[in-house]
Amino acid sequence: MIKLFDIKDRVVVPTEHCYTLKTLKTVMDTYEDYMKAYLYLFYMSCPNPDLNPFFDTPELDKEELIFRELGEVSFTLEDPEMIEALEFTRKLYETPTFRLYNSIKNTIDKLADYLNDMVFTDGKDGNISQVITAISKFDALRSGYKGVYKDLMEEQKSVVRGNSKVAYDQR
Repeated sequence: MIKLFDIKDRVVVPTEHCYTLKTLKTVMDTYEDYMKAYLYLFYMSCPNPDLNPFFDTPELDKEELIFRELGEVSFTLEDPEMIEALEFTRKLYETPTFRLYNSIKNTIDKLADYLNDMVFTDGKDGNISQVITAISKFDALRSGYKGVYKDLMEEQKSVVRGNSKVAYDQR
């Protein structure tokens, strides 16, 4: 996994990529509070749950929750620099496994919302049998999700010589 940020003395600092990649450098040059912009980009795109506390947050809620936690910011999501930077960081982190994981996760989130908001009806034109079918098929969907999640976590591991793991702040 690429490392856009580092942690030194409990403070997040930009890595060399923030200085050398045009899209990320533009964010630094455009916004006075560029670290908040970088944090937003990181939290919206990082596919590692050990590093990203918003990893499992449903996509529909993630942005609002991140903004609330960042507090006051000088950028908006309509800014062309932020639109381009978010697309760019997502592409940097994206792998085929992550795309599949994200698709299954979003499907499960939608199914959960659907079932949560469902008004059950019975009778000839009722939906109760469809709800029961969706619930019974959930185990297969969940098994696929767990398998892809395991593959994604394997992909996110950083190892060094001797097959040792690297600490989160050494990646």
